[in-house]
Amino acid sequence: MDEQVAALGGIRVLDLGRVLSGPFCGRILADLGAEVIKIESAAGDDGRHFGPFHEGTSSYHRLLNRNKFGITLDLKSDEGRRTLTALVRRSDVLVENFRPGVIDRLGFSPDRLLEINPRLVAVSISGFGRTGPLSDLPAYDLIVQAMSGLMSATGPDGGPGTRIGVSIGDIVPGMYAATAVLAALHQRERSGRGQHVDVAMFDGLLSVLESVAMRALLTDEPIAPTGSHHAISAPFGTFATRDEPIAIAVANDPLFAALASALGRPGWTGDARFRTDAERGRHRHELRTELEAALAGWTRDEAIEVLSAAGVPCGPVLGVRESLGHAQAAARGMVRTEADGFPTLGNGFRMAGSREDTMIAPALGQHNDLVAGWVGEPVRTGGRGENDDV
Repeated sequence: MDEQVAALGGIRVLDLGRVLSGPFCGRILADLGAEVIKIESAAGDDGRHFGPFHEGTSSYHRLLNRNKFGITLDLKSDEGRRTLTALVRRSDVLVENFRPGVIDRLGFSPDRLLEINPRLVAVSISGFGRTGPLSDLPAYDLIVQAMSGLMSATGPDGGPGTRIGVSIGDIVPGMYAATAVLAALHQRERSGRGQHVDVAMFDGLLSVLESVAMRALLTDEPIAPTGSHHAISAPFGTFATRDEPIAIAVANDPLFAALASALGRPGWTGDARFRTDAERGRHRHELRTELEAALAGWTRDEAIEVLSAAGVPCGPVLGVRESLGHAQAAARGMVRTEADGFPTLGNGFRMAGSREDTMIAPALGQHNDLVAGWVGEPVRTGGRGENDDV
C-alpha cells in the first residue's frame, strides 16, 4: 500500500502480542496501513501451533498476523533488550499481552517504555488490568467469560450458563486496544506526549453487558440464560417453521403490528398480553407458542419472503459455512484469498486507507535481516507525533 494514502501510514507498531488479543489489535492496525513488526522469541508465538493447518502453517496464526513483518528477539539477553530499546525509540506504538508482571521483569515496564520514548503509545492487555485485587492473575477467554457474568446470561432458556462460541474475551479487549491506540495517537498530536493504555479482558466484557448489566443494576429481576431469545423484547429470537427455524427481531409496537398483519393474526395487537413490548416480553413463552403455530404452514424461505415484504426484520439461521459462502459475504469481501491460495477473513470495516492487498503472515524470524535498518534509522520527531515468564 502507498504510505501516502494508508490511514496509518508512517506509524510504526511493535507487536509483542501472543496468541489472540494482542495480535488481533496489531492486525487491526496493520490492516489500516501501519507498519507492524511482530516480535517473537525463538520458540515462536503459541498461536503458531493451533490448527487447522494450511500447507504446514497455522491458519489461526495467519489470520491474526497478516500484513506484519516478523522478527525474533531473546528479551532475556542483553542484546535482545538493547535491540528492543532501540526499536522502541523509533516506534509509535507498542502492544503486549504477556502474563502480568512479565514485561516489567524484562525491564520494560510502562514507566520505562515512556522514559525510553516519551511519545510512545504503550498498550498492555491483561486478564484483569494493572490495578485491583486480581491484577496479578493470568486469564484466558473462558475465565473472563465465566467471571464477567456473560456466561451466566448465555445458554439454553432456563438452563445452565455456557461459553459463547468464539473467544469474545480476547476479541473485545483487542478491539478496545486498537481504538485506544487511535485516540492516544490523536491526543499525541496536541500534547506531544504518548501514554500507557491499560486494557483488561474482564473490563471489556463487563462493558458490553448492555441491557443485562442495566437489569442487574436497576432491578431485582433474576439474570438467567434465555436461549436465542431476548430477555426483554418479544418476539425477538428464533422460531420454528414447517422446515427450518427463522430469526425474527421485533422490538417495538409498529413492527409487531406489521408482523401480526403479515401472519393473518391482527387480533394479537388487541390481546392484553401482547399489546406492548414490555407485556410481550413478560409473556414471551405464550407468544412463541402462538407465533410458531402461525408459522407452521410455511417453510422458512416462504416466511422470510412474507415477513420481509411487510418490513419485519428476519432472516435464516445459517451455518458457518453457509454464512461464509453467502453472496453478501462475497460482496463485502469477507472471505479473501491470499497470494498462495490461503482463504482468510476480511476485516470489519470499509474505508479509504485500509489495505485491500494482503501481506502473508511472516514465518518465524522472516524479517530479522531488516532489524539493522530499522534500528539504524534516525529517531522520528515529527508531528505524528517467547519470551517466557521470568
